[in-house]
Amino acid sequence: MLAPDTRSLLLDALRPPPGMRMSRAVALTFTLDLESLLVAPLAFAAHGLRETTDPIAVMEGVRQCADRIDVFCQAGQIAVPPTKSALLAFVEPMVHQVRRPKPGRLFHPKLWALRFEDEATGETSLRLLVLSRNLTKDRSWDVCLRLEGYPGTRRVAGNKPLFDLLQHTLRLTVAPLPPDRQAAVEALGEDLRRAAWEYPDGAREMFFHALGVPRTPLPDFAGTRHLVISPFCTPEGLGRCAPSGKLALVSRQETFDCLPEESLAGSETFVVNALAGLPTEESPSGQEVLSGLHAKVYVVEKGHQARVLLGSANATGAAFDGNVELMVELVGGRAQWGIDALLGPKAAFREILEPYERQNVAEPDPEADRLRNLVRDLAAIPMLATVMPEADSYRLRVTSQDTVPNVQGVRITSQLHTRRGEAIVLASGQPVDAEFAGLALVDITPFVIVSAEDSSGRGQAVIVAALVGDPVHRLDHVIAQQIDTPEKFLRFLLLMLGLGTDAAMLVSGDAGGAGAWRSSGTGIFELLLNALVDRPQQLDDLARLVSRLEASGDGRRLLPPGFTELWQVVTQARHAMTEAVRA
Repeated sequence: MLAPDTRSLLLDALRPPPGMRMSRAVALTFTLDLESLLVAPLAFAAHGLRETTDPIAVMEGVRQCADRIDVFCQAGQIAVPPTKSALLAFVEPMVHQVRRPKPGRLFHPKLWALRFEDEATGETSLRLLVLSRNLTKDRSWDVCLRLEGYPGTRRVAGNKPLFDLLQHTLRLTVAPLPPDRQAAVEALGEDLRRAAWEYPDGAREMFFHALGVPRTPLPDFAGTRHLVISPFCTPEGLGRCAPSGKLALVSRQETFDCLPEESLAGSETFVVNALAGLPTEESPSGQEVLSGLHAKVYVVEKGHQARVLLGSANATGAAFDGNVELMVELVGGRAQWGIDALLGPKAAFREILEPYERQNVAEPDPEADRLRNLVRDLAAIPMLATVMPEADSYRLRVTSQDTVPNVQGVRITSQLHTRRGEAIVLASGQPVDAEFAGLALVDITPFVIVSAEDSSGRGQAVIVAALVGDPVHRLDHVIAQQIDTPEKFLRFLLLMLGLGTDAAMLVSGDAGGAGAWRSSGTGIFELLLNALVDRPQQLDDLARLVSRLEASGDGRRLLPPGFTELWQVVTQARHAMTEAVRA
């Protein structure tokens, strides 16, 4: 169990079963990295898109899936991207901020809930990923439980915590979801409530625990032996999840150093060896270097039975007293699921551990926590970003009804993710009112960077404002800006028609050559005609791109020779088909 050499990549865990497509995905995470969010649409897209770094392919993969993915995260925990990226415009509708469940507590679950559909048969399947990691670039030691299932005909009492968790998440959002997205998330919640899950090998029973959701009981940790694996621990948390009996504890060096020595008395204590994550000669090619512990696992033994709980909850008082968390409890035999299976002399997990030795206690920085919490409070303020067109540019005004927290000695600023360096000071004790002028169409964004800074340091995060007056074809313009050669236009056309990167990469550097106009033996004209018959809605997207390129005056330069004439034939045929349907 928890063999360190058995690794699962999120990209692989999200991939649809063969022959199926993702029809809905919901993710819950504490912290969110917007660039890491791009991984999900690539996993759901056509096979050829999954391993590509081609920005045209990534853009199309995200564009195809954006209306079917919703990601909920703690407000104030969206990391500031290192640089502005046009691709992030396509993830805007996916991201939803969630308020604190109560003062001093956090929205902290890590979950992916997925529905897949077979377009040929209509068959539906479900997948649940319960993780200890956030949707970030972090490369710590984590755990992931993957459950496969299908929606049944009746509600299952044991699945109610999953349904309640999604409902509670929707109630906590900073801004309400659009009605279509709200309905889609609620429908997935109903599927989860009726789900029949395949248990992991050796598991006799399985229970879900949605901590911090009203009227949800806490897990029972009563037992004779306990193992706690948690990067963060407090005496209150350890008292809750290991109330009696023998305790073995795996955590971080700095966590142990900050714990009172009496809270560790009589316990076996371990840390992960700093060299454990380094690849060896026997490691698979390309294996990532892992460092630091982020996994949360609890093993409780009683008699011949062992219960394993894993998920998002650290061994802290906050995790079991107000945070929103998700844990899954698996019940099985002690031989397979017990503590010795993890810490016994022949256990693979034990090989990466070493006994803890106390070092100097690092003093916590209260100022860092103060700024971090201030940014969370700022992010929980509902904000509007109103777009106002001007003669040859745009103006964006960010406003709120609620006031900015009044904190002495702290400078609070806001700037657009797309216009770094143009920061506007927000007045403490006043509603937000920041105006950004002279914006190009591609600079319009709901992603606003808020910063709180004093003499001790700075806290910052991306917040998501509600965009009002968003120009209808803004994303079309973003696409057009990325397509600056005839070859890129053809790659995008092939990806839009669902041919994946293998076909798109056959586009040659010579836009007029046969390689540019043929893919796997099928000409572009034939592909367009097939789309006209089978998928006419795809041509609407292409029509907007062609119109924008022609209107900008770049059509002659960017559209391959002969494409304009070909496109006129397709457009006329589409018009005739539409008129025939109306008649």
